[in-house]
Amino acid sequence: MSAAPLDHVSGPIDRPRTVGMIRHTLPPELRDRFQSALDDADLEDLCGLVAQWGAVAQTTTDADADAAAGAVRSGTADAYEIGDVLPALAGML
Repeated sequence: MSAAPLDHVSGPIDRPRTVGMIRHTLPPELRDRFQSALDDADLEDLCGLVAQWGAVAQTTTDADADAAAGAVRSGTADAYEIGDVLPALAGML
């Protein structure tokens, strides 16, 4: 049995990379929560927090994100056996 190539986006992920861009990209109803999270964050946690909110901002502008999340929740998302995935990934190196 051979593994089919996995569909993936080539190149870097386009994610907001500054606090201002994250704030701008977030829907208005999430901006206060973002600011509160920034205000309450310990300094050593700030970088990770900004990265997490960057991912949130990215998914709020991704038209396919809701459909993909729904497929995972409903059990209809494509799934692959790990034994098929690892050799396919090794072939990409």
